[in-house]
Amino acid sequence: MKKIMASLVAIAALVGCSKSDDNGGGISISEGTYPKKVVNKGSSGNISYETSFNIQGGKILSSTSTSYKPDGSVESKLLRSFSYEGDYPKEATYTKSRTNGEKESFTETYSFVDGKLKTTTRKYGTAHRPTTTTYSYHSDGKLAKVLVESPGNLGLPNGQTEEITLVTETDYTHTGNVISAAEKKYTKDAQGNKRDGDTSLTNYTYTFANENLIKVTESTTNHEYTTEYTYDEKNNPLLQNFFKLLGPDYFTTKNGSKNNILTQKETRKNNNDSPYVSEYVYEYTYADNNYPLTQKIFSKTTENGLEKKELGEIVEYTY
Repeated sequence: MKKIMASLVAIAALVGCSKSDDNGGGISISEGTYPKKVVNKGSSGNISYETSFNIQGGKILSSTSTSYKPDGSVESKLLRSFSYEGDYPKEATYTKSRTNGEKESFTETYSFVDGKLKTTTRKYGTAHRPTTTTYSYHSDGKLAKVLVESPGNLGLPNGQTEEITLVTETDYTHTGNVISAAEKKYTKDAQGNKRDGDTSLTNYTYTFANENLIKVTESTTNHEYTTEYTYDEKNNPLLQNFFKLLGPDYFTTKNGSKNNILTQKETRKNNNDSPYVSEYVYEYTYADNNYPLTQKIFSKTTENGLEKKELGEIVEYTY
């Protein structure tokens, strides 16, 4: 359930509104279609995480997320603020503080070309090297490549460190209802030269039906993971135009689907080991406009032919 929690938290931090290249529908959030507050609870009903959004003029201007310890006390807070240039996000500032006094912050700036995100630049505090993500597109406007370059340091035998750059290149191929992605990770030295012997390759296949991601396959020389999803016919509040705009690879997660997930089956196989299967079931209550009010996430197991469900998390949406 930690994996599910992490994905929900991440998506809540990102989504919002603006102009979309393929979704239409204008630049603002319609009332009642995106939650002003999202609360995550454990199986016992205790709040583990909650996020409130300040939405004005159809745009998210800021949000506040609070993480709680098991005893109910505050563990940390994350404040986000967004600025816009016309219809497009220009900058986002993130500040995270912990109750122990630790504090960290970073700023993201965005650049667009012909209505599509070209680069995202993330800079932490006083760090002199930012993380840069560059997007490129096929002639038909579909995503072609994502290049992420992050600063890093490599320890040397003499006790000193060398500045390096961590690189992730992902190339996308679109064929009918299938998108294939080839991900390559490697490092570059301080002079920008690729370092030998540290390249890793991962291949992904994404299969879609009715604007929903129904299957993901991840494979390397050491493992193959497959995740399969089914959906309801209701509206997914997390799929907003701002999410598509700032995350051109939104389609790689279930949160980028049109409808709400009902089942999730993960099959993980490492080398010659037997496959390990995990299954999850999602249940909802809905508002009159077919947007979810509550979501319950269960892990599913089968013992002696009997199916058992165990509640892992509850998500509540307030619009």
